[in-house]
Amino acid sequence: MKISAFIRAKSAKNNVTDKATIYFRVRDDRTRTDIKAASELTINPNHWSSERQGYRLRVALVSNEEQLRLNRSVMEITSLISREFYIGATNKWLQQLIFAYHHPNAFKVQNGEIVETGLAVWGRKFIEEKKSDKHQASNYRGVIDKMERFEKYQRSVLKMKDYSFSIGSITAEDIAAFKKFVEQEHTLVDKYPSIYGKLDNRTKGRIKMPRGGNTVNNILTMVRTIVHWAFLNGAQGDNPFDRFDMPGTLYGTPYYLTIAERDQVLAYDFSDNPTLENYRDMFIFQCMVGCRYGDLVSFTTDNIIDGVLEYIPQKTRNKVGASVRVPLGAKAMSIIERLNRSKGEVLFPQHINFKYNDAIREILTKAGVNRIVTVIDTLTHLEVKRPINEIASSHMARRTFIGNLYKQVKDPNLIASMSGHVAGSKAFARYRAIDDDMKKELIGLID
Repeated sequence: MKISAFIRAKSAKNNVTDKATIYFRVRDDRTRTDIKAASELTINPNHWSSERQGYRLRVALVSNEEQLRLNRSVMEITSLISREFYIGATNKWLQQLIFAYHHPNAFKVQNGEIVETGLAVWGRKFIEEKKSDKHQASNYRGVIDKMERFEKYQRSVLKMKDYSFSIGSITAEDIAAFKKFVEQEHTLVDKYPSIYGKLDNRTKGRIKMPRGGNTVNNILTMVRTIVHWAFLNGAQGDNPFDRFDMPGTLYGTPYYLTIAERDQVLAYDFSDNPTLENYRDMFIFQCMVGCRYGDLVSFTTDNIIDGVLEYIPQKTRNKVGASVRVPLGAKAMSIIERLNRSKGEVLFPQHINFKYNDAIREILTKAGVNRIVTVIDTLTHLEVKRPINEIASSHMARRTFIGNLYKQVKDPNLIASMSGHVAGSKAFARYRAIDDDMKKELIGLID
């Protein structure tokens, strides 16, 4: 087998500005192989020596360091080809091998194949193989988009030309840089059209919204999940999160509707607005069963068996797979009867989550549910007072179910069996708001 480097272009004798691409050729008479591919190396044709496979002797116009760099690169590529060559190698294989040499952070040679190591690539594999529900998959795709914008930012703005956010090469410092990028991205959209110019206006608008600490932490948690999964599935190298100090998530006291407020919304007459009436029924049903939004929009009439809602939560399906059974009270059953769905039909045809959240706020406003609650501003970490109708969301329906049940029966395991939480979940603790009524009951025990 013979491996050689060569150029195709020629220049006038005194021309010192032209550049020619250096190609590599592999010939093996035994296997009848003759393949070629271009590299990213360039040289002035008048400086090239085919005998030396690099710069000719005594090129005064090019520094010794540059000559050594190019000569060494030619030798390294030649050695790599010799080491990885196999019977049946093709032009495409040679092209990919040389590309992997030039981009070691994004590609590597593994078992004779060129493997992408970019974290975004692993993220897409994660989504595909984990078979997450649509809402969760959408969140992960959003994180992947952020990682790819971060790579572009590092390359084009910070001038780190070969930067790659890749498994095996990223460090704790890279994670810290990504965290800073996510925190300040809202200030970058208008400054760098090369990164954001092709995004639609709705996406740009979302990015321009400052991200709070909890949002940033959730993004980092999803990145960590992808990294952990990648190492479990064959990725090699050091885990950057082993040396990265993950910030804690800040939670205030959970706010939710009282039973009286929930019933006030249920009793309000929305007959003049069928769309809001549909959203109201959807919201109140969620308050009655405590499910996540992704599960809510997947329910069909088949999930209701003898007055009991039965389903396997999508979030924990691949971890636990246990069924959740929630008996339906009279109010929840009245909503089901009013829907009048056919057998097997979806109870609540899927809505877009942010539209559902907007509808919930409008419903509470019209129904006059505007109690002032104390929340933590995730940007300033200070307490602020806000009307509950202005900050309500689909997840508040879940808190309404859990919080009101906990007031009545202080058994987290029993409530978790109906809310879909994994037994012993740390997340469950934040739903258990210890309110003034419960405190009075405790004081009454020692009065």
